[in-house]
Amino acid sequence: MATKKGKATIGTAMATVMLASVFAMMIGSTGAYSTGGQYNIIEKGKTNTVLIGQDLDFSTNWGGNIVTVSRVTDSGEEWSVSADSNNHLTISADESQWTKSGAFYVNYNATAKTWDAKLTISTPSMPIDLKVGTTSVSSIAKGTPLIVDTSGMNLLENDTVKLVIMKAGSQIKTKPDKNGVTQTFSPISVKNLTAWYGRNSNGIDTTNFDVGTYTFQIKTDPAKACGLDAESAVKELKVIKGKIAIEAESTDVIELKSVRLTVTGVAGDNIKVESSPLSKHVIFKGGVDDTPTDATNQFNDTIDSDGTRTYSVKFNDTGTYTIKVTVVGGPRDGEYDTTDITVSEKSVMFDLPPSVAIGEKITIKGTATAGTYVDVFIDDVLYSKLDDLVIEDGEFSKEVTTTEVGMNVPGSVRIKAWIDETNNKPGDAPPTRSADGDTALLLTTPNLTAELSQPVVAIEDDFTITGIAKGSKEVEILCVPPKGGGGKSLLDKGKYGLSPRSASVSTTDYTFTKKLTVQEDAAAGYYDIYVLSKGMDGKWGTTNTGTLYGSAGCALDVSYGIVNIESPNLDIGTKTQEDIKEILVDLVTGAGSDDLIWMGRLKVESAYVTLNPIASVAVGEPLVVTATTNRKTGHPFVVTCKGPVELAPQTVPVENGTINATFDTSDAKPGTYTVKADDGDGHTDEVTVEILAAGATPAPTPTGVTPTPAPTAAPATPTPAPATATPAPATPTPTPKPTPGFGASVFTIAGLLAIAYLVLRRRK
Repeated sequence: MATKKGKATIGTAMATVMLASVFAMMIGSTGAYSTGGQYNIIEKGKTNTVLIGQDLDFSTNWGGNIVTVSRVTDSGEEWSVSADSNNHLTISADESQWTKSGAFYVNYNATAKTWDAKLTISTPSMPIDLKVGTTSVSSIAKGTPLIVDTSGMNLLENDTVKLVIMKAGSQIKTKPDKNGVTQTFSPISVKNLTAWYGRNSNGIDTTNFDVGTYTFQIKTDPAKACGLDAESAVKELKVIKGKIAIEAESTDVIELKSVRLTVTGVAGDNIKVESSPLSKHVIFKGGVDDTPTDATNQFNDTIDSDGTRTYSVKFNDTGTYTIKVTVVGGPRDGEYDTTDITVSEKSVMFDLPPSVAIGEKITIKGTATAGTYVDVFIDDVLYSKLDDLVIEDGEFSKEVTTTEVGMNVPGSVRIKAWIDETNNKPGDAPPTRSADGDTALLLTTPNLTAELSQPVVAIEDDFTITGIAKGSKEVEILCVPPKGGGGKSLLDKGKYGLSPRSASVSTTDYTFTKKLTVQEDAAAGYYDIYVLSKGMDGKWGTTNTGTLYGSAGCALDVSYGIVNIESPNLDIGTKTQEDIKEILVDLVTGAGSDDLIWMGRLKVESAYVTLNPIASVAVGEPLVVTATTNRKTGHPFVVTCKGPVELAPQTVPVENGTINATFDTSDAKPGTYTVKADDGDGHTDEVTVEILAAGATPAPTPTGVTPTPAPTAAPATPTPAPATATPAPATPTPTPKPTPGFGASVFTIAGLLAIAYLVLRRRK
């Protein structure tokens, strides 16, 4: 309710403000009435119903005295207000006293506790609901009787209101019924609104309503509704065709794709919905929307109160189908409408790689234009892992290992898919109808690649083997010493043999890596490094066992009588590197075997460091020190420079077989310095260098000494088939260091002669 006599918008009935009397005695009968004019006429000696926002009239049968209205509580008279000079009083929404606790009396006598009339004050209530029968509706078929339910309205029956019916911005004040009799909507008394169009009436005859959207609202006419300015909520109604009609959400669909059908007609009409002619390929989806649960390719139903029914249908074959709806019985018996729907072939599109290795994981995925499930057949066989893959948002996906779904033999594999074939079971032959999707991929044999992190490694240093082994879960690593099976173990201190290790293969990218450490008493020389992988049968060679070594009945035992390949109880001690190569290659690549092998060569050396000759520098110039070493990349060296003073030591890492350190000579004193490189494990080298006085000309870099290069390893050789042994490369001849005393003496003599010459010139 707005201010003063302002407007109130009322949706549902608001709680009535009933203010109880503080006294036990009651005034007799109910009073207050409207003549359809400006005022609510208050009756003397009665309890009068009053609404906030009304104008009250106390001039009828009250005499000439101006009345006073008082609010009374248990504590007595709390507040009072007098009528105007015409004995009129507005119950204004702006005055909060009207909603406070207590009872309202006219001409209240506090002493005698008497009064002339009592007022019961309430908030206006103007509910509105559009119904067909007892059902609320938002749409109806043209010609359907419409109830305007105002149950709960508390306006006086003679108040005049407007039933405002709007369409496209125009108000419809009257409309003839089917017999041509005028129906009046605005203005209309509350009494007639209820009697003509309310819940117990025949309602509004919509025969002559145009198809379209309407709004309904009740508004008061203040001059004819006791001064009350109020309105109800707005209700929207769609009027549709009064004859039977059917529409499809889409008239071009894919097989098994559901289509929504909308049927409109007159409420209460019985209808039959069917394919015409009847077809087993038309399937109404029972329980979806308004479709009856027992629907097949036809069913019966009744048009609802809102004049609209929705159904769901799908088709399991291509073609054009007619769906027909017919009115059965009643005045519209036999009326019908149809819609045609064209159905295209459903399809599956695969999204697969062009090739995959045996034993590798693969995701069988793709898109489907329709359906709920898809069955994927591999070479015309349905495996359990590919049965009834769920189609979600038009896509399906399942990760499998090739060997789980029959992909065991290299070559082309045919993959087919059928949508919603509910009768298929794993192991069944494919359906006789054409596949909904078809593709192929190439199944390849597994492959094995590997590499060493470095060609040369120092004793007690690390090296790493990395590679890819598609189709494998694990690889075996063997390290054959220079003296063969009886040589000192490369990796295990105090042992002999092949230092067996294993490495797990990633299930995502099929890579593997293994970091290995050369043990401190390993022999220097060339080691054969092998990486081996079992084939898809999980057996080594043709031995029918998945164990390579270490127990009776292992693959090496079955084929060569070798059980232990590391001490103690070493069985392979008499075998040379070449013997072991022949054994492994024969086992892995022999006829009937699908195993894989890779071989590389690793040179193991005692750790060393060799400092390169250093040119003299003057004080203040940088002193650059370089050296070569076979320590692993990243190994730290401490480089010192000591002479007349000690320069700040440097800690530098190995980078690709070299170390580099630079000393600041700003605080150095001229003289001879010893530069030392130390790996921390007892491997050192030293050289001397002259630091000259500032401004002196440094001596040229000594010649005749060639820095020792980092050794070059023999290349790693993958071995897909038996191959001849790779001989160990000849040990490089070390570069001789300068003969002590000779090279240095030459430079020393040259320096002395130069100094003598300068002295003689100065004397001259």
